[in-house]
Amino acid sequence: MNYKFLFYTVIASVLMSCCSTSKNISIKKEQSLITNNVQLSNNFRSFWNELRKEAGEQPLDQFIPSDTLIARYSLIKQNKQFYLSGFLYTDSTFNEENIKAIGGNVVVYTEKIKTFSVPVKSIPLLIQIKGITYIEIGKKAKIK
Repeated sequence: MNYKFLFYTVIASVLMSCCSTSKNISIKKEQSLITNNVQLSNNFRSFWNELRKEAGEQPLDQFIPSDTLIARYSLIKQNKQFYLSGFLYTDSTFNEENIKAIGGNVVVYTEKIKTFSVPVKSIPLLIQIKGITYIEIGKKAKIK
């Protein structure tokens, strides 16, 4: 009898862990960061958390970042939009036209390493682009 109980407990645990989903970080439900295939640097995650806190429920295309956020993450204002820049690590399926389609720019250094600049409002779309394996955002150099 104890073996049956143990067996069913193990089966129930396995099923619950397989069926549960992790909660996506999002500003709005439709703007969730889907990170199944892309790894995000700690600096990127910090940026996203601060952006989420500042923007609240406000859509990203209407959001204006604070001076603190602009300075901390080196956001650049261009054409009435704020841009985030950094590095992308990609695989062979990456197509730089996908970055251009969301309003960004790409500079190719090697087959796997690129720099990018995208509008803040397009960050949820950036993470969903096929072929990106890792995202690191730029940081201002500090003189010691």
